[in-house]
Amino acid sequence: TNNDDAWRTAFALQAAGLTVPAIVDARAAPPAGLLEAAASRGIETHCGAMVTDTAGGRGRRSVEVRGVSGDGSAATGKVRRIRCDALAMSGGWAAALQLYSQARGRLRYDDTLGCFLPDVASPALEVAGAAAGESSRYGGILPWRRAPGARANRQWVDFRHDVTAADIELAARENYVAAEHMKRYTTAGMSVDQGKTSSLNALAILAARTGREAGKVGTTTARPMYSPVSLGAIAAGRQGPLYSPRRLLPVHDWHAGHGAEFDDYGGWRRPACYRRPGESRDGAILREVLAVRRAVGLFDASPLGKIEVRGPDAAEFLDRFYVNNLRTLQPGRLRYGLMTDENGIVIDDGVVGCLAPDHYLVGTSSAGAGRIAAWLEEWQQCEWPALKVVLLPVTAQWAVLTLAGPWARELLQGFDTDIDFSASAFPHLGVRQGWLAGHPLRVQRVSFSGELSFELAVPAQRASALWQVLIKAGSLFGIEPVGIEAILMLRMEKGFLHVGVDTDGSTNPLDLGFGPAMDRKPGDFIGRRSLQRAEDRRPDRRQWVGLRPLDERAPLRAGAHVVESVGGRMRSCGFVTSAGPSPTLGYSIGLGRVERGFARIGDVVTLYDEGREMPARIVAPGFYDPGGERMRG
Repeated sequence: TNNDDAWRTAFALQAAGLTVPAIVDARAAPPAGLLEAAASRGIETHCGAMVTDTAGGRGRRSVEVRGVSGDGSAATGKVRRIRCDALAMSGGWAAALQLYSQARGRLRYDDTLGCFLPDVASPALEVAGAAAGESSRYGGILPWRRAPGARANRQWVDFRHDVTAADIELAARENYVAAEHMKRYTTAGMSVDQGKTSSLNALAILAARTGREAGKVGTTTARPMYSPVSLGAIAAGRQGPLYSPRRLLPVHDWHAGHGAEFDDYGGWRRPACYRRPGESRDGAILREVLAVRRAVGLFDASPLGKIEVRGPDAAEFLDRFYVNNLRTLQPGRLRYGLMTDENGIVIDDGVVGCLAPDHYLVGTSSAGAGRIAAWLEEWQQCEWPALKVVLLPVTAQWAVLTLAGPWARELLQGFDTDIDFSASAFPHLGVRQGWLAGHPLRVQRVSFSGELSFELAVPAQRASALWQVLIKAGSLFGIEPVGIEAILMLRMEKGFLHVGVDTDGSTNPLDLGFGPAMDRKPGDFIGRRSLQRAEDRRPDRRQWVGLRPLDERAPLRAGAHVVESVGGRMRSCGFVTSAGPSPTLGYSIGLGRVERGFARIGDVVTLYDEGREMPARIVAPGFYDPGGERMRG
């Protein structure tokens, strides 16, 4: 210690039943009354001394005490070793002025008390008591002094961030002599206690090492909270359903009232399926898949990302993000695109629609909506600010109701509408704007199921009304509401890519068969240079293919490995990314990434899954309607 009050603490600890072997005070002559009180209690005292070392790994065993010269510059006398289980330290008292400082109150350094005190309070503040330095407990504090000799670099200042006096001295030598600069250079006072136990000493050391008075170095900024607050206190009652804010579909209430079984998909509560009384989950999914294949299904695809891009340079801007060419996209048309990062890794996919020469609608995956919007914004602001383009994420503003199935066109043509839904007027990968049943909407003819499909984008507040109109009119065609699990099976049957499921952090467009599209693109795009690396063009990379078990009754599960024997040992040469029993085809199907997969179409491989082996044939990804006649019809 270096002050009177620590002695009183030692006496209180002894009175509580603890053994206090010694008090070490850096002051040469503490008050005589304290020395007498310690002696009467049998407590050994060492004055004009410092603790210069400790021993013990998992617990304290002893401390080393050295006498020091008057200015603390050199060791004097013999070294003492005191056995103990703990070391308590006190550098004196300092006024708790954090709240005062946060209220923009000014501080002054008091040389007598060795701490900062309020200087000039604002009219709204009044400081009293110990905070104003009116307590006698402040008295008798010895200013900081350097530990003797080579031990100086072990003189700890901030025990939370392991900052030593040597760190502060280094900051001074590096010319970080302003209080705030020293704080950031050393991280002193930046831990959980926000400098309560370290800032005063750190500033005193900085003053001493730069030849300034302690009051001339300034102070650091005190930030809330004054007392650490637990995350549990901040969270308060946000638990259970409130732990993470739920994002609900615009038609959520209808779904909930019609048997929807909800799951979390990309932060949205979405119907996995619509179970009827007595129906199993798998049975509901099978029924919904067959409804889309044979009649018509209605799917709520509202979470799909939607970003409007406008401006004379919109086409140029978007073309730089996709591996395939977007410059030639004409008004009224859509184009599927794959997006990569600077390393050439696939990060998202979706369709881009051209509404006008200077107006595009970028579609993203549901999970990537916010991330891709931020990605586009970053490149526009930081890399290409000269391009005349403006971005507006509108995912939540537009609900998307997808009608899919062979009767989808007939159902839409029965409504009062200004959109011609005929195949000749509205071809596959077309986009139109207009009205239907009194609702303004944008319609994209694009399919994730492999069937004739129309995505109806309507203002979110009108979604529930349009959904119910479609359900009522669709009853004549055997319409069924369809959950996301059925949609995922439909896309698997068709062999459509699901980014984030069929891809991971190592997948590039070449692995997915996009090499020809990339080669045909005349312009540059983010990631193109990386995709010229030999590593990215290795012929033995894991490439995306279909997998069909030779035993049609055998279940195929995602996560199974494609294995082969090399030197008598089994090794994995790929894995199944998507799999399940196909209601349409009547057997299990899978998609996966296999080494040299494109060149091995037709080969039989072995799948290994939790101790079970299964032969399967590598096939092209499209199991159902590979020519695409149904969705283009």
